[in-house]
This record gives sequence, structure tokens and C-alpha cells, in this order.
Amino acid sequence: MACPAEAPLDVFLFLLDDARVDQLAYLPETTARLAPVAVEFERAYVTTPLCCPSRASLLSGGYTPSRAGVITNLAPNGGATVFDDGHTLAVRMAESGYATALYGKYLNDYGLLGQYVPPGWTDWAGVVDGVDWNTGSARAGQSAADAPGHTSEEPFGGYVTEWQVGKVQAFIEAHPSEPLFVHLSFLAPHSPHTPHISDVGRLAGELYRGGAFEEADLADKPAWVQSLPLATAQELAAFDVAVQERNESLYAVDRAIVAIIDAVEAAGRGERAAFILASDNGMMWREHRLSGKGLPYEESVHVPLLVSVPGASPRVDDRLVAANLDLGATVQELAGLDVEGDGQSLVPALCDSGAPSRDHVAIQGWPAGSPPWAGVVTNTHKYVATATGEEEFYDLVTDPSESSSLHAEPEEAPRLAELAALSEVERGVTVVTSLLPDATRGEDYSAELVAWGGTEPYRWTVTRGELPGGVQLSETGAVVGTPTELGQHTFWVTVSDSSASPFHGEPQHHEAPVTLVVARATPTEPAEDCGCGGVAALPVLLVFARRQKRHFL
Repeated sequence: MACPAEAPLDVFLFLLDDARVDQLAYLPETTARLAPVAVEFERAYVTTPLCCPSRASLLSGGYTPSRAGVITNLAPNGGATVFDDGHTLAVRMAESGYATALYGKYLNDYGLLGQYVPPGWTDWAGVVDGVDWNTGSARAGQSAADAPGHTSEEPFGGYVTEWQVGKVQAFIEAHPSEPLFVHLSFLAPHSPHTPHISDVGRLAGELYRGGAFEEADLADKPAWVQSLPLATAQELAAFDVAVQERNESLYAVDRAIVAIIDAVEAAGRGERAAFILASDNGMMWREHRLSGKGLPYEESVHVPLLVSVPGASPRVDDRLVAANLDLGATVQELAGLDVEGDGQSLVPALCDSGAPSRDHVAIQGWPAGSPPWAGVVTNTHKYVATATGEEEFYDLVTDPSESSSLHAEPEEAPRLAELAALSEVERGVTVVTSLLPDATRGEDYSAELVAWGGTEPYRWTVTRGELPGGVQLSETGAVVGTPTELGQHTFWVTVSDSSASPFHGEPQHHEAPVTLVVARATPTEPAEDCGCGGVAALPVLLVFARRQKRHFL
């Protein structure tokens, strides 16, 4: 059999939500079914390990999050309201004759779009954030390749994953002749990670204590990580229950994927069907005392990836993959489209284990509550820099749990510098400044906002809130003037770079809050002038509050 079969192939994209690499163990039927015909890419990474950036990057056709314009989960830097949905992978496939369908999660804040179907979907049933997995409903409808559509509410009528299976089966039956693109976007194992009733308690008593779990010595980590406390016994008990439920929720997904493969084969489409199983990002499970996602460590940025096409050489492949980029390129090639975007199609690798591969994957995050970071993963090492100026450098071969950063080792300096330079070249634009030096009322003031990445020169604007009276922000990022208003002033700025995205034509941008404290010139200046309700100690309180804030510059 030719590998792959001549395009266009049917493409079934199964996307998990927050699934780690080690959670493939909870999809035993799927992995057993696909193993004889699939390539498991064991070193797949997402370039921004957060739900919405990863999904928007994939749906764009494989553009980096900074080029797709979605770098966080929620507005102003992310979410469904920010994503440009006019020229997506679905649109291109619909224009080429595909019947396209999405069932399940779309992008964060989809609910804010109202009864809306993005362009390019022959059939659509998107769920909103926080839906109940047993009693919820979806927004179902259709759209054209060149125009959005409208939805009506469709109850699940049971457990959400079983409802998704029924939608796919009906879609296959309804489109016997067109090539199919089905994006089945599961809710599992994301919170509330509700298992099917038949799977509740299936893993009772199972505990996760892997990797650098509750790491005792964090001296090699950035200061904000070093400040994290060990979990209490109560917190660990809640954590153990959550992990158990996350894993139990995957058993229904396991049955669903097998049922869909069965439906494809029963329809006589098995010889022309590609199946892709991936995740939008991973999750930290108390490694280095961390929980959640959006972080540069392996459990957050390293994701499972199985790809099956007719004629492929089944194996475990250790090449580097940028999943949110390369899957977009792969789907385009399987559909017979000219490949657009920043990805590299995996089709050659599926058919030839010796095909060329990436030598690195650039990674980056704009997390809330911790410093922005950026880095690069190679075949053997990982380099990460944060906006504090701190660095991390890991040998992933000898230290896969990233327990010991080598950034301070003199013999590692040349390699670290090489990867630092590589990371800088591919870094998306980021506001670094969160806290400006204090100002004094009535005295001349001057400070500069700082950005990372993108393409200089930058352009700065105030997008929300106001600077103190008498102070202005120039387009070049200079904060200058003579302050006239006391107090702590927080305003939002946007930095735009000088690039033009090949996806939407606009520059990269990032919006973030910046705080400036204006104090009195002398302690004897009348307190009634400060606008603080007669509290004469305002400067001391403000400075104290300022010093308590976590800031990154």
C-alpha cells in the first residue's frame, strides 16, 4: 500500500484537554487498536502549553500562538473573541470540498460569542466553559466556508463523551461521498474531570508520586518557584482525588475513540482514514511543588501524540515535534492542500523513519501570576529564560524530571549561550515591565517600559486605565512627565512589534498591566492633599504594598 494513500484522506483529529504523556496508560483500548498502524511521537511538545493558544494555533493551520494572535486563554490576549476565524484550517478544507465537523470544546470564552458557529464547519456542536458533563448541552448549527452560522441548544441527553460518539457516527452516515474532517475535542481529563458513572472509583487508591513530586530542594529554580510551599496533608488528599478522577474520565474517551474507528471501518472508509490523537497541553501534578499548566516543565509542555495513516510504518519515534504547529501542516498535506503556517508536516516521517526532523522546538508562556518565560527544547536539552533574567538549563537525557538545572555550571556555558540566542530569535513579543520605579509628586519623572521578543521597533499604547496626571507614555515606551496625583496607579499597556503575521496580517502584540506609585515630596506635605482620606502614612503604606507585589523587572 502506498504511504500515505493519495489525498484527500478522511482525517479524524481527537484532541484531549490537559492530558499528560503518562495518561496514555488510561487509553488502553485505543493504543492497542492503533499500535499496529500508528506512529507514536514520544517527543511531541506544544509551543505554548495552555488550552486556548494551543488550540487556536492548531485551528489556524499551524501558526505560532504569537502569529495567530492568541497567547493566553482569555481576552485581551486570548479567547474565542480574539481569534481570527476567517481563514482557518476548517475554512480551507471546506473550500476544498471536505465535509467538516467539530464536536466538543472549541476555544475558551466561546460562550461570549453567543449563538455562533465559526466559518468553515459543515456541522458544529460546541460546548461552553463549565458545562455539566451529564446534564449539559451544546450550541449546535452549521456554517458556510465564507460566513459564520447560528446555533440552537442541543442537550447531551446523557454523558457528554457518549453524545460526541453519536454525533460523529451520524456525521459519517450523512456524508457518504465527501472526504471528512472531524475534530472531536474531548472535555476529559480537564476539570471538573467527571468520570462516566461506570468508571467512578475504578482507580480508587491509586496515587501519583512521580518525577520531581513535591521537590525538596528548589535552589536551582527561579525565585518565584523557590517561594512555593510544600503541600499540606489536606491539599495532597484533594490532589489525589483529582488525579484519580482525571484518569478515570479517560476510560470513556478510550471507548469513544474505538467506537469511532469501528464506525469508520463499517462505513468502508478505513483504508482512506487518518487518525490523530493529541492533547492541547499537559499539566503539572505537584512536580517542583507546581500545579496547573502554562509552565515550561516537561509535564506541562510535553504532550502525547499518536498518528495513524494507511501504509504508515508503525513504531515509537523519538523525533522532536511541535504538535500545535506540525499537526496543522500534516492535516493540510493529508487533504491535498498547499501547506501554510509555521509547522512541518509529519507525513514524510509517517512513511519513512529516516525523514528529516526538527532540531529544536521554541516554547513560550505568558502565565498569570508568574513571570513570562521563553525557551527552546532540543534533542537532548532544554533552555528557559524568565522575564526576571533568571535562566534554567536541563539535560533531558540524564535528568528527565528536571531536578537539577545546569545553568550555573561553567562547562555548560557555551551550549547555554547557543540555546539562549536561538530562543531570542523565535520569542514572541511580551511586555516585561509590571512595576515602574516610584515617582514623586511635583518632580520630573522618566522611566522606560521594557519588552521581549518580536521584531523591533516597538509601539506602545495605553489601552485601559490612566496614567497619573502630568505623566504621559510615548510610542517608544518612555513614561515621562511631572506627576500631579498621589497614589498607586495601575494602567494597561499594549506593545506591538513591527512584524506582519502571515495569518491575519497584523503585528504581534501583548497587553499587560503596569503599576506606578506616586508619593509626596516630603513627609510634612499636608495629608489632605493626597486624596487618601486623611491617612498621613500613605507613602509608607504604598511603598510597603509595592514591595509586597510580585514583580518581574
